[in-house]
Amino acid sequence: MRLFCYHAASIFSEARMIGAMREKMQGIFAIVIIGFICVVFALWGVESLFSRSGNVKAPLTINGTDISEQQINQAVSMARERYSEMFKGKIDSSFLTDKMLREPAIESLINRTLLSQQLIKMKLVAAPGSIDREIVRTPEFSKDGQRFDPDTFKEKLRNAGMTPAIYRARLNDALAMEQLQRGITDTAFVTEKQIDAAVSLVGQSRNFEFVRLSEKEVADKIQPDEKAVEQYFKDHANEFMTEETVVLEYLDLNKEELSHQAEVSEDEIKEAYDKEAAAFKPSVERHAAHIMIEEKADGSQQVTLNEVEAKLKEGGDFSALAKKYSDDKESAVMGGDVGFSAGDVFEPEFEKALAALAQVGDFSQPIKTRYGYHIIKLLGKKDTTFPSWDERKSALKEQLAHDKADAVYSEKISQVADSTYSAGDLAGPAVELKMEVKKTEPFGRRGGKGLAAQQKVIDAAFSEDLLDSGRNSQVIELSAGRSVVIRVASHQMPKPKALESVKADIIAALKAEQAASQLKAQVDTIQQKMQSGKSLSDIADAEKLTRKVLENQKANTASGADAELVAQAFTLNTNPADAAATQSFQLNDGDWVVMHLLAVNHVKADKTNSEYASVQTGMNGRVGSDDFSLYQQALRQVAKIERRETSTENSEGNPEGDAL
Repeated sequence: MRLFCYHAASIFSEARMIGAMREKMQGIFAIVIIGFICVVFALWGVESLFSRSGNVKAPLTINGTDISEQQINQAVSMARERYSEMFKGKIDSSFLTDKMLREPAIESLINRTLLSQQLIKMKLVAAPGSIDREIVRTPEFSKDGQRFDPDTFKEKLRNAGMTPAIYRARLNDALAMEQLQRGITDTAFVTEKQIDAAVSLVGQSRNFEFVRLSEKEVADKIQPDEKAVEQYFKDHANEFMTEETVVLEYLDLNKEELSHQAEVSEDEIKEAYDKEAAAFKPSVERHAAHIMIEEKADGSQQVTLNEVEAKLKEGGDFSALAKKYSDDKESAVMGGDVGFSAGDVFEPEFEKALAALAQVGDFSQPIKTRYGYHIIKLLGKKDTTFPSWDERKSALKEQLAHDKADAVYSEKISQVADSTYSAGDLAGPAVELKMEVKKTEPFGRRGGKGLAAQQKVIDAAFSEDLLDSGRNSQVIELSAGRSVVIRVASHQMPKPKALESVKADIIAALKAEQAASQLKAQVDTIQQKMQSGKSLSDIADAEKLTRKVLENQKANTASGADAELVAQAFTLNTNPADAAATQSFQLNDGDWVVMHLLAVNHVKADKTNSEYASVQTGMNGRVGSDDFSLYQQALRQVAKIERRETSTENSEGNPEGDAL
């Protein structure tokens, strides 16, 4: 636990750097680092430092493991961030409320905790070799995106507030979790009969005819009278109200702005550079490749080792031999290349043998580690050098500025909390703290621009605690380096709109309503005529409609305007002579359609076709996913999960207190 108990300033500093890294990272490194930050902030969020409430029991306990309110809040925040990134701002921020996201976040925490407990119970861990390979092959740990760089590795972890040991432990957890999941999903399968049926359905196509009746053409001929407009306005009065809005005043504490304001002298930069230079220890980085032969119970690995050694001594190509003989299949495809090490990446026996190779191109005798036997080749080596003043000056200045900002931010956030807690407004604290009182534009419960787009701010602004009380909020942490205190400056309740301001909307609604009614009656009549024996072609001619035919249409392959029609065609009865093979429906744009199925074209499953293999893979994946879900459900059935009522849930009208 001591590893996590840093001062608040250091936590904020690490989170800022991780935030910047996170935008550029993908893959296992990002997963491990973000998981680490989740733990830190779940335990020490800013809001927990300045909460007005006392300590309470954990709202969730899973087989004796407590899940804190801060952990749940962090999971909610991460879920909101994922949705925002997924929809690129196209989703209404008011939809992503804490109340809406809380329950899925809790479910996710329960599942992850149960799986983590299961890993411990099963003593399931990742092979150290797998951890080594992941580290060496992680692009974020290289300077050129290709070769592992020990200094980059250490710097990335140092910036994240992690040691190599902590990172390896987190990586072990991630790989072990993946191993557990793949052990279930990758063993799932479906029968050949099921695949044949699915392939047949995927390859099936349909021919159909249809007529389309335009809503716009009908609506343009409708002219609602004034009485109808007034009556609609009266009947739908609740729909014609202005939005409830607030205007906020706020104090904004932003670490990034503080770092820009921080003054860093040339002497301070020089002092930091000299300290780094004094602490720098030159080392040799060696580029290695290996041929690994796993140890066999009967000792038969020695035959393979002798054969490989003999071929190498005869001048055999190391890369080709690695591809042929090495049991480390991941490095084998690259000719045994395992990247660079400064003596601290591989197993001690491996590192010792690698360091003993004097010339590039030399290879070792078989060296035994816990993974098996290795024949190691030195591909290259280089001496590490300390960067020049010009190379480090800019980065050091930025780092020193951030360090100063960290200290100021940590001190000032406490001052902001103390100063605003009992103040009647923000003006007094602003003068005392030498800050500016800022103001938002009016915004409603769906949010607005800038600060008003932050869901935490929206929730606080429209809470009973602040809405009409004139009180200042608690410190609201918006990100790792930005916090605000808000106050509702003005609050406007909804009020009825004038008829003239919504008259055009009412007329459009009445036109659409009446047009839909007329078109529905018309398509019902067409269907009745078809059921009595008339063809759609004859009906279309008689009523001056345009009949169209689409042939060989496959499900889920149509695009544009036809996609909606094809989707409906695959809901029709497969017997064209049946009445259920004809139906009417309204399209998303308001038009109405009468459709009749003409033919269903079947295909025979071809097991040699790539589509067959694709369907098989997809079905196995879905079954595997279902099996993993059932596995999680089984863990939950025997788990002891206790949920307790919290103030947050009370305020949202979602009390829970019974053990599950």
